[in-house]
Amino acid sequence: MIEQLQGWDEALMLWIHQGWRSPWGDTLFVWLTTARHFLVPLGLLWLLLLWRGGRRGRVLALVLVLTLLATDQVSSHLLKPWVDRVRPCFAMEAVQALKPQAHSPSFPSGHAANIFGAATAAVALLGWRWAWLYGIASAVGISRIYVGVHYPSDVLGGALLGVVIGWMWVRIARWTPLLPRGSDPRRARRLEPAEPG
Repeated sequence: MIEQLQGWDEALMLWIHQGWRSPWGDTLFVWLTTARHFLVPLGLLWLLLLWRGGRRGRVLALVLVLTLLATDQVSSHLLKPWVDRVRPCFAMEAVQALKPQAHSPSFPSGHAANIFGAATAAVALLGWRWAWLYGIASAVGISRIYVGVHYPSDVLGGALLGVVIGWMWVRIARWTPLLPRGSDPRRARRLEPAEPG
C-alpha cells in the first residue's frame, strides 16, 4: 500500500514537474516559490492591519505572527527531521530543481504550511470573502512541485498542518478577551436584521 501511494505521488510529481513545463511556467512558478518576493508586500499589509485594521485587524496581525512561528517550527524542526524524506530533486533522476536547493528534508512543505496557515487565519477572522487567499496558497504549493523540490504529498501535508495551526490560533484568540463576543464574521452576518422588503 505504501509503495502504491509513493508511486502515485511520483507520477503526479512528474506530471506537474515535466508535463506542465513551459517558458512562462518556469518564470511564474520560480517567482512564486521564492519567499523573499512576498516579504515587502506582506510586511506592508501586516503594518496596515496594525494601523488601520481596528481590533480585528490587530488580532489578525498577532495571530499571523503566532501562526507563522508555529508552522515554521513544527514543519522545519519537528516533522522534517522525524520523517527525513529526501527531496524529489535528489531522489528522482527525472526531476531537476529549477532553483538552488539545500539538502534538507522534504516532508512537509514549510512554504505550504506557512501560507495555508496565514490564509486560514485571515479567512477565519475576516470572513469567506477572503477565501481567494487559498488560491494564492495553492499556487505557491503547486510551485514547490513544479520547481522539483517537493512531492505533492509534501505540499498536502504542509497545507493541512497550516490549516490546523491557523485554525487553532484563531480559536485561542476567540476564547480570550482579545475579540469581543459575537466577533465571528459568519455569526455576525446571520444576526444582521433583514432589510425591509
